[in-house]
Amino acid sequence: MSNAANPSRQARLASSIRRYRRPLVVGVQLVLVVASFLASFVLADGLSTGLSGTLVIQALAILLPLRLGSMLYFRLFHGLWRYVGTQDLVQITKAATASSLVFVPVAAVLFGFDTFLTRVLFLDWAGNIFLLGGIRLAARALRERIRPAGPVAAQARRLLIVGAGDAGAMLCSQALTSPELRFIPVAFVDDDSRKAGTAILGIPIAGTSSDIPRIVAERRVDTIVIAIPSAAPEEMRALVELCQRSGVPFKTLPAMPDMLEQSVYIRRIREVDLADLLGRPQAKLDRTGIQHLVRGARVLVTGAAGSVGSELARQIAMLEPELLVLVDRAENPLRLLQTELAATGAGSGPSHAEIVDVTDEQAVGGLMDRYRPQLVFHAAAYKHVAFMERAPAGAVTNNIGGTHVVARAAQAANVSKFVLVSTDKAVNPTSVMGVTKRVAELMMSEMNRQGPTRFIAVRFGNVLGSAGSVVPVFKEQIARGGPVTVTHPDARRYFMSLSEAAELIMQAAAAGSGGECFVLEMGEPVKIVDIAETLISLSGLRPHEDIPIVFTGLQDGEKLSEELHGSGETLEPIAGTKLRKVRLPHEPTEVMREALDLCHQVASLAPEEIKARLRVLVPEYEPAPTAPPAGKLPHGTAPP
Repeated sequence: MSNAANPSRQARLASSIRRYRRPLVVGVQLVLVVASFLASFVLADGLSTGLSGTLVIQALAILLPLRLGSMLYFRLFHGLWRYVGTQDLVQITKAATASSLVFVPVAAVLFGFDTFLTRVLFLDWAGNIFLLGGIRLAARALRERIRPAGPVAAQARRLLIVGAGDAGAMLCSQALTSPELRFIPVAFVDDDSRKAGTAILGIPIAGTSSDIPRIVAERRVDTIVIAIPSAAPEEMRALVELCQRSGVPFKTLPAMPDMLEQSVYIRRIREVDLADLLGRPQAKLDRTGIQHLVRGARVLVTGAAGSVGSELARQIAMLEPELLVLVDRAENPLRLLQTELAATGAGSGPSHAEIVDVTDEQAVGGLMDRYRPQLVFHAAAYKHVAFMERAPAGAVTNNIGGTHVVARAAQAANVSKFVLVSTDKAVNPTSVMGVTKRVAELMMSEMNRQGPTRFIAVRFGNVLGSAGSVVPVFKEQIARGGPVTVTHPDARRYFMSLSEAAELIMQAAAAGSGGECFVLEMGEPVKIVDIAETLISLSGLRPHEDIPIVFTGLQDGEKLSEELHGSGETLEPIAGTKLRKVRLPHEPTEVMREALDLCHQVASLAPEEIKARLRVLVPEYEPAPTAPPAGKLPHGTAPP
């Protein structure tokens, strides 16, 4: 009975304190002000009996309103004491100093200015700072040291923080002052040797990152948080590997560009994402020019239901275009995208979804006449390399013919800029998909010379998490228990995040004046097998042990490694951006007429005849040998 009653009384007491918190805060601080003043008189008089009660009361009657007004002005009644910091102590000092400076001349006039009064005023000023700051620090220390008992304590996770910098310290402070979050910091690790053997908020820095597995075992750690928002991808990969070896769950803070200044919140910790492990920092492109280009403009996006097209549509919608037209022939995903944009309230202008095949010349022309777009982003294309090797006619019809249809309609509608979404597979192509995109690039360059529309092409690598990338396939294979299939142990690709891809396309539109082909500064290509191993580890499993990895051999048309520019091409930096412009050694060969002839005849041609015609259009096209039937090779064995 009494045990049941105690929590109830404690709850009522806590509720009453919360209800009357402000009067209590004011009352306690005024009591401390009075105590400081009385103590100052006692200390200044040396505990003698010569104190004048009348003098004390008169002086206090003047000083107390001054202290109260100053404390109100400097907002000393508003802060939460459990989160006291340096700024709070600065405000206390300002309040004490301001009210003392006003009191000094008043006291000198009323009571005379002598050595005794000078000592009192100095001691009182220092006492105010000491008592008002001390009670806040005591409240914070008490909250940090009193951990919850019972079920809450039993459910609390013992936390290891990787990184003893500002982010790690703020994370530790929030865990200590917020028991409801159920984290108990037990140790830091940091690679700065100067921090060895020290502590933050009483929590020891127990070693370096290489000690993570040992510290986890010794201190019974339940969770690791990587609190280094500025960590480079190489550093993050090394930390992830060490966390994986520890065998406990691990999370991270958002990367620094995604965080507001000093906005380190324990609730913002999240799972380590594959994008954290790119072989380079994620590119943050200049959005000023993009906003100027898109805001108030009529914009049309083809292939809007795809991964890149839909992300492009989301980002464009946020830039407040006058109108956004979403074009695709896939009904369900297009409808879902339109519903998503409406539900999130992205942008202020209307968006329209249109079910149209880009190879339908009449339908595309009708779209251009009806909406009169100023910007067109052409993302519609067939992108799966192996599929297009088996269906080259479809690749030619869609990637070449469809691009020409949309581009011609854009010219007829006086579209200002037309941006072709291309691929690194267009460089020295070995696949039908790559060579058809290269032909599309050449057509854009040729059409740019015809005016008035300015045509621009953008190449980029594999997009992490897109429908055509390996990541969704790997995740599905891991969920089934494996094996994870990788084409070749040495296969490498350039990877970028979905947001980078969309921003790159828009940045190129803003920077291009017509006729250019742009690429993003992509760093070094990443091994696909490394992506597979990382995804398995992030799932809490061990690569090659819990989930096997088998190599199936390169698929039809695939390269071992991709390139960003071809032989004879050079990359020219664009000042202030992560963009590079592909500079050709000479003007592209006229390809339009032969490309359109191929589109008209493709239905009657055999696959090998189509490839031969494409090789005439793009001499550097070298069709890859047809891959043998896929077989499963053991880990570490290269395919034949």
